[in-house]
Amino acid sequence: MPFDGIDAFDNHPIAKLGAVERMLATEQQWCKGRLRDAHGRHCLVGAIEAVGGRQVLQKPILQAAREVSGKRYWRIEFFNDDPRTTHTDVLQVLRRTRENMIAGMLGDYDRLPRHQRWLRALGSLCGRRDPAVDGAPSANVARFTISEPLPRCHRTEGSEQIERVLELQH
Repeated sequence: MPFDGIDAFDNHPIAKLGAVERMLATEQQWCKGRLRDAHGRHCLVGAIEAVGGRQVLQKPILQAAREVSGKRYWRIEFFNDDPRTTHTDVLQVLRRTRENMIAGMLGDYDRLPRHQRWLRALGSLCGRRDPAVDGAPSANVARFTISEPLPRCHRTEGSEQIERVLELQH
């Protein structure tokens, strides 16, 4: 069928993170102390569970909460329910999570320069295989440099923004 596998992107961690961001976009959609309250508001964990992202989002969001707050939270619930945590803090953590995921900072980030992490993350979003994972470079893997724009066939929503950030970092 022509659209087989079209929902594969819905299971990508960044897509799940986007769904969480939409669920908590306004302060009226967010709550503390409950996964979901009587008014349909969700806490951070409740939103993660509502989109089915607990396994793929828990670790990156917890890491971002630690980076943003400067505190070592052991559970996302502790961050969300902390009396000092505001809705703005939650949104900042979600943004940091997205940045970290795109930059590939949750894996082997110490071994690669930042621009290569960005290119690797961008390549994985475009559906190309990572030769570093396979062990040897593949002939059919496109290589991009920091100064080279992405070909039109690999452009996705937001890729222009990523290119601008890469240019600023260079």
